[in-house]
Amino acid sequence: MKSDIVIIGGGPAGIITALTAKSVYPDKSVCVIKEIGDGVIPCAIPYMMKTINDPKLNIMANKPLEDAGIDIMVGKVESFDINNHRVIFSGGDFLSYEKAVLATGTDAVIPPIQGVNLPGVYTIEKSLAFLTALRGKVKRARNVVIIGGGFIGAEFADELSRFTSINVHLIEAMPKLLYNAFDNEFCVDAAQILTLQGVNIHTNCRVSSIDGDSSVSSVTLENGEKIPANLVLVSNGARPSIELAQKAGLRIAENNSIWVDEYMRTSVDDIFAVGDCALKRDFFTRKAVPVWLASTATAEARNAGTNIYGIRVIHQIRGTVAAFSTKIGNLSLASAGMTCRSCQNEGFREVSATAKAPDRHPGIIPGASMMTVKLIFADRSGIILGGQVSGGSSVGEMINVIALAIQKKVTVREIDMMQVATHPLLTSAPTVHPLVNAAHLALAKLRLTARA
Repeated sequence: MKSDIVIIGGGPAGIITALTAKSVYPDKSVCVIKEIGDGVIPCAIPYMMKTINDPKLNIMANKPLEDAGIDIMVGKVESFDINNHRVIFSGGDFLSYEKAVLATGTDAVIPPIQGVNLPGVYTIEKSLAFLTALRGKVKRARNVVIIGGGFIGAEFADELSRFTSINVHLIEAMPKLLYNAFDNEFCVDAAQILTLQGVNIHTNCRVSSIDGDSSVSSVTLENGEKIPANLVLVSNGARPSIELAQKAGLRIAENNSIWVDEYMRTSVDDIFAVGDCALKRDFFTRKAVPVWLASTATAEARNAGTNIYGIRVIHQIRGTVAAFSTKIGNLSLASAGMTCRSCQNEGFREVSATAKAPDRHPGIIPGASMMTVKLIFADRSGIILGGQVSGGSSVGEMINVIALAIQKKVTVREIDMMQVATHPLLTSAPTVHPLVNAAHLALAKLRLTARA
């Protein structure tokens, strides 16, 4: 068997690589190899527990690939035969290629905790069958402990708090929930919402053991506290899935991801890597960073798919800006670029300012929410380094404006003079627009600094 372009992995990165390559090179045959035949849309996994009425509605559909004339295979690739340009399946069959793309994603980190393998302890798998079964077990649970207070842990806690019959505990080793993506004031807001919804939050805490005989019965913290549990979700991180790349002799970066250049080419000719398995470089520091986002993955996929038969588009990805968004209760939260905390850790001198205003005008318009925008700028050049936003649903698109500003190295003066479209039913008032006002306040600080 032969396909001109073989893509290993059926998640967002693999799918978008395939669609892009087929669009740019329509005469080339493209095949996507999926290890999980019933894969789901990853970002919506927490909401399969209750919000989505039928878990099948979150299936990762094959139709876009089929409509584009892309072949789909379900199987496990065991190895590469690099000399003969072949991928070898677990059963011994092979598929020849001209170009191959690794889009193998991440594997869940299993923490070295006593009892982590007990029945009733789960990591999150991206299979419809697994998640449908987990949904049934969640509904029957009375005490659920979630280990890990990042995005997945916080979103699962939010979702499970909607079951009035479930007592939810969320355990996070860092000082705050969502600590790596937000500054403290936004972390506190998220925790307050979860607490109001009945979630028991334990920060600065680690799990000492997961206890039980035939199945989990409790979780013991390092401080000695014992929490009843008949279901435990482990969401304390992931690692790039690199086993196939290692066996093929591809270069592995210092953070155990697949090394790639800025066109997603690996160290082996004709093999590319995209998405969570591939090296991520921070937009500002160029350091390797563990930022695994579908938005970053699909940008890399478009880059690889376009340039797979020769560089057509130059210097499109200069690093990840780490643009996140989430919703906890009725509060939307989003972040892009550096936080004040990460600026301090990396030695960046920064100036920040925060502005608030209703996201409709006047604020008494039905559906209005208070929006908070925090912007962070370099203290001499005034180039934007990061931003965080909280409020209603419009937060999700506001952060995309900030993410583009970061990519284009927009200055505080340019945002201060930004011309914005406004409408009473859609946006903040132009007189108090929080994006512009945050920049205006930061500019005033920068002027004071310049005079000092």
